[in-house]
Amino acid sequence: MQNLKIVNWYLIPLLVIFNSIISVEKNTNFKEIKHEVTIQHPGEKEPIISTLVEVQNSDGLPIHYYMDVKSVICLAEVCKVIPVTIFWNAIGEYQHYKLQKEATLEKYEADKFESEDYTKLHSILSNKNSPFKDVYIDEIWTVPSSLNDDVDAISGETILELDEKDTVKGAALTCYTLWHWANGEIIQHIKNTTGNSASNAQLKQFITHENKTFFNIAIKELKQRKLYTMVFATVIVKRVLKNKTDLKTALSYIETTPTEIYLTSLSEVFTNGEKEHRLQAIHSLKQYDSIIPTSYLDKLTATFSSIQSYQEITLLLELMEKKNSNSTTIIKNTIPLLNGNFLIARRAYWFLKTQTLTNEQSSILNKFYKKNKEKL
Repeated sequence: MQNLKIVNWYLIPLLVIFNSIISVEKNTNFKEIKHEVTIQHPGEKEPIISTLVEVQNSDGLPIHYYMDVKSVICLAEVCKVIPVTIFWNAIGEYQHYKLQKEATLEKYEADKFESEDYTKLHSILSNKNSPFKDVYIDEIWTVPSSLNDDVDAISGETILELDEKDTVKGAALTCYTLWHWANGEIIQHIKNTTGNSASNAQLKQFITHENKTFFNIAIKELKQRKLYTMVFATVIVKRVLKNKTDLKTALSYIETTPTEIYLTSLSEVFTNGEKEHRLQAIHSLKQYDSIIPTSYLDKLTATFSSIQSYQEITLLLELMEKKNSNSTTIIKNTIPLLNGNFLIARRAYWFLKTQTLTNEQSSILNKFYKKNKEKL
């Protein structure tokens, strides 16, 4: 009975913190789907086949996941292995763990976990940047022969020199084992499953979700399903105009859409975005394999008068050299750059030198050369 009291005590803070999650677990309206997954735990020599359980709501949307794992990797058969159930949210973030009724975790030499140890273990598993992330199991298990018999050969805590907050004393191997179960390869399995389970409408909601992980899941799944439509592209562009940190991921989708959708989306990003948006858009256009209409490229240079960035002007001119050389519209829009910032003017000069100019334009270029030939 004493063991049971300990378990009930340590579960109290976890029950308070995760009350909403636990209530979902008990809701009979939700559907459970089992997935067989193969995980390479860094402490194991061979991959482990486990059962990941997906819990969906009535709309078929994943709410959370859970999986039963072993509490410790027992290399020398001198430790007690306890089944532990780990729970994650829909994007693979660890939420909490649970033990079977009357089960207790143990430390080295059969010393049982205290209530504060269970709370600390939860904190350790919640830390995505735990020191256990970069630790090898040999560093925990193996003790150099030069050390005395008092060194804890199971936990290896004196070898690792971990801060007190980063491990449960005497149970470093348990912490290591469970941390990698909670924060390892399973996360990508969960993300993939969530994307696969979501409907098209739910993926659209993912795109606008404040959590970037949902956005990334949606983009990957849209490409997987080959859903290249203006509806999705519009929502994606709207998001990246507000958050340029998502631009690279967004372009990975936009660049695979049909040409009309691609060009419309890039124009929106270029016209309504900030400097970083414009630079990324120009770079994408430079690398684009399909033919871009000259009228589309001509329109981009109409912004020359409002651009003050040498980097943007340079990239735009490189784009024109590659995709739209000798355009009369581009030449006309470039000539005025000779009268502005000298760095930009010099770049414009060398661009114009490679173009087919009218007599009047050639005269303007020659005057610029005579005036600045010492600096060109």
